[in-house]
Amino acid sequence: MTEPIGGAVAAGAGLLGALPSTFLAKVSQTATDRAHAWDAVAEVLSPPDAALVERLRSGALVQVWREGSSWLGDDTHMLTAELMSLEVYSRGAARRDPHDDLADLRIGYDALVAPSAHLVDGLRAVAALCREEAQAWTDGRVEEAKALRAGQQDLITERLSSELPDLAGRLVREGEANVWRLVGRLTLAILSTETGRDFQRSVLGDRTRRR
Repeated sequence: MTEPIGGAVAAGAGLLGALPSTFLAKVSQTATDRAHAWDAVAEVLSPPDAALVERLRSGALVQVWREGSSWLGDDTHMLTAELMSLEVYSRGAARRDPHDDLADLRIGYDALVAPSAHLVDGLRAVAALCREEAQAWTDGRVEEAKALRAGQQDLITERLSSELPDLAGRLVREGEANVWRLVGRLTLAILSTETGRDFQRSVLGDRTRRR
């Protein structure tokens, strides 16, 4: 399990005197990629529409999540299985009617996601703080950037960690469409990498087999 990114940022900040531009560019890009990843989770947990279907079918969202996990280094394996499965979903899009995909998403959303729709605001708020952090690093406002990162962690802990794992678990266990089960697993993986807590194990236990 990787350490929360806040710890990595705090450690890296000690290098500012030696490699300021390199470090600032790296952590700014990491914050930007994380913003996109959180926005993508918010998008897929919002009421489904044709645009979401297209981004899933084209693989655009998979690419966003792949780039958003690049900072993990060797720990990217935590998301690998789900991202590969979503790529399979994308490659098979030509054999499916997009209207059927939208119907599957809407059924799952109404049954499983809608009761927790308020969580999307928290996801968007984390993404917004990530973007503010990225700009602060770019501008060299180091202490502000670190404070914004800490604010993200507080927001994840206070507004997301208590309910988002339950929603993701419902998607994995009760989602009729495989895409919803994959989204549930991916959400748990992202939350785990952000907090350093193994939500995949605590929520799913020994449920390692996919339906």
